[in-house]
Amino acid sequence: MRQLDSKSVSWRPAYTPSVAHVVTVGVIVVLLHAAFRGWAIWSSWFLLDDFNLLDQGSVGSPAWSYLVQTYNGHLMPGGRLIAWAVAQSGHVNWGLAALIMWGLQVLASLSCLWMLIVLFGKRWGVLAPLLLYTTSALSVPSFVWWAASLNQTPIHVSFFCAVACWIHYLRSRQVGWLAGTLLALAFGLFFWVKAILLVPVLAFLALAYFAHGGPVGRLVGVVRTYWLACVVGAVLVASYLAVYLSQGGTEPLDVSPSLFGALAETMLGSAFATGIVGGPWRWNNFAPPTAYADPPLWAQQAAWVLISLVVVYAWLRRTNTLRVWVLVAGYLAALLVLLATSRAPLFGAGIGMELRYVADAILVTTLALGLITMPVVGSLESSALRQAPLLVRPAPRWVAGAVVGVVAIGGIYSSITYAGYWHHENPGKSYLLTLKSDLDRRPPTEMAAQIVPEEVFSSLAAPANNTAFLAPLLSDNATFVDRSSNLATVGPDGSLRQTLIGPGVASRPGPIEDCGWKVRTRGRTIPLVGRAFHYVWWVRIAYLSSDDSPVRIRAGGVEHSSWIMSGLNNLYVRVEGSFDDVRIDGLDPGVTMCVDVVEVGPPEPGGRLP
Repeated sequence: MRQLDSKSVSWRPAYTPSVAHVVTVGVIVVLLHAAFRGWAIWSSWFLLDDFNLLDQGSVGSPAWSYLVQTYNGHLMPGGRLIAWAVAQSGHVNWGLAALIMWGLQVLASLSCLWMLIVLFGKRWGVLAPLLLYTTSALSVPSFVWWAASLNQTPIHVSFFCAVACWIHYLRSRQVGWLAGTLLALAFGLFFWVKAILLVPVLAFLALAYFAHGGPVGRLVGVVRTYWLACVVGAVLVASYLAVYLSQGGTEPLDVSPSLFGALAETMLGSAFATGIVGGPWRWNNFAPPTAYADPPLWAQQAAWVLISLVVVYAWLRRTNTLRVWVLVAGYLAALLVLLATSRAPLFGAGIGMELRYVADAILVTTLALGLITMPVVGSLESSALRQAPLLVRPAPRWVAGAVVGVVAIGGIYSSITYAGYWHHENPGKSYLLTLKSDLDRRPPTEMAAQIVPEEVFSSLAAPANNTAFLAPLLSDNATFVDRSSNLATVGPDGSLRQTLIGPGVASRPGPIEDCGWKVRTRGRTIPLVGRAFHYVWWVRIAYLSSDDSPVRIRAGGVEHSSWIMSGLNNLYVRVEGSFDDVRIDGLDPGVTMCVDVVEVGPPEPGGRLP
C-alpha cells in the first residue's frame, strides 16, 4: 500500500487562457443567486416557531443556559444568538433577520465556488455543480422560513468551507488547514446537530481519494497518515455530543417498516429525485405559506430516468465514479433515518414531501456531481477518463449544456413559485402587521387574550397561538388585563376592535324601570337566566353610575376589585368557574349604580376602536 507523502505532493491549479475567466463567471453566478435569494427572503416574514424563538430571546442577555437550551430537540446556540440579536433590535425586526440569513447564504454560495475550485481547479466544469447548487429549489423552503434557515443556512457555509480546508489538509498535512476544517465543522455544530453528518463526508473523501487498497488498508493508511486529524476530530465530536446529551437531546421514536418504506418513497423517490433535477415544478400549499413538493407522476419518472442516465454515462466514460454514489446514498439514508425516527411517526409518510427535511442533500449532491465529472487535483485516486471507454462515442457537449440548462431553469421556476407563497399567501403576516400598526398608533391598550385564527397561527403550536403571547412581540402598547372599562379585542383581520360578549348567559331583567338593577353601598346579587358551566369567562356589566367609585365584582368564587366611572359605561371582568349570579358591592357611600345588563360569555370583536 502506498502512503501519501506530503512532501511528494505538489499541487498547482491549472490555469490556461481558455479558463482564465472561470472565477469571474462563477462570481457572477453567485451574485445572481444572491439577488434572487434577497428577493425571496425580503418579502417573506416570521412564522410559527420564529415567534417562540423571538420570545425566548427577548429577555435578558444570551447566557450559556439560554444558548444551550434545546428547541424541539435541536441544540442551536448560533441560532439562539441570532434570535437574541433580532429580538433585542426591536419588535419583529424582519429586516435584520432577513439580512443576516441572506448574508450567510451569500457566504455559502461563495464557499461553494471556492470548494469547487480547490477540488477541481479553475476549469469550466466547476460551473455545472455551482449552477446545481444555486438554482435548485431543494434548499429554498428551509431558507425563507427563518427558524429553519437558522439551522440550515449556516451548515451550507460549514460544509463547503470544511471540505475545501480538508482537501488542502489532505494534500499538505499543514496544521493550519486542519484547524480551518475543525473551525468550519464547529461553526456548523454551533448552529445545528445535523452538521455532524459532515464528519463521515470528510472521512469518505480521505478514504476514497487520498488512500489506496482495500477498505481495511485504506482505513489503516488514513489513520496513520492523518492521525492528528483523527484524534482532534474525535475530541471535538465527543465534546459536542456530551453537551448535546446533557441538554436532553431528542429520543428517537419507533417507526414501523411500512412507514419507513412509505417515507423512503415520498422523501427520496419523489421529493429528492425531482428536486435535484430542477423540480418539483408543482407544489401543494394546503397550509400556506408553506408548501409540500407535489411533482406529477411523469415528472418523478423522468427524474429517475435522467438520474440513471447520468450515473450510467459517467460510469461508461470515467473510472472511480460508482464510489461517489456510496457517499450520496449514505447521506440520504442518514436523512431518511433521522426523519423516520422524529417527525414521520407523528405526521405520517407525507412529511417526506416537505423539502426542508432533505434540503442539505443539495450539499453532498453538488460535491458528488463534481467528483464524477472531474478529477480531484492532487489526489491519489479520483475520477478520470477511461483509457478504453465502455461508451466509445461521447455525447456531444451541447447535450451536457442542454441538461444543465433545463435543470437550472426548472429549479429557478420551482424556487420562484415557492417563494411566491411566502410573499402573497401568508395570512399571519397581514394579520400581525395590522395588529402591530394599530397598537403602535394608540396609547397602551387593555386587551383580552384570544386564540388567533388557525390560518394565522396553528393550534398545534398552542399556547403560542394566543394574542397574549403574540401582541407583546409586536408592540409595547399591549396590556393584557383581567378587568377593564375599555377592553379591546382583535378582529379577524388583525385590527383592534371594541369588545362584545359572545353567546353565553345574561342577567334577568332588572325590577326597576329606567334603572334595571340598583346597586348601592350594601351591594346586590344579580341572578342570571341560566348557569354558566365551568370555564374561563368574561363578564360585561353595562351600568349608569352617579359618581366615580371603587367596586367589587364576585362570580364563580373569583373576586375582583375595580373602579367605575360616572355616567354610562361598561365594566369587563375575567372570571373562572361555574355560577348563576354575579355579586356587586363595595361602592362608596352615596353612590348609586344602575345595572342595565350583565352578560357572561367569550370576548368577541365588535366595531373598530375610535
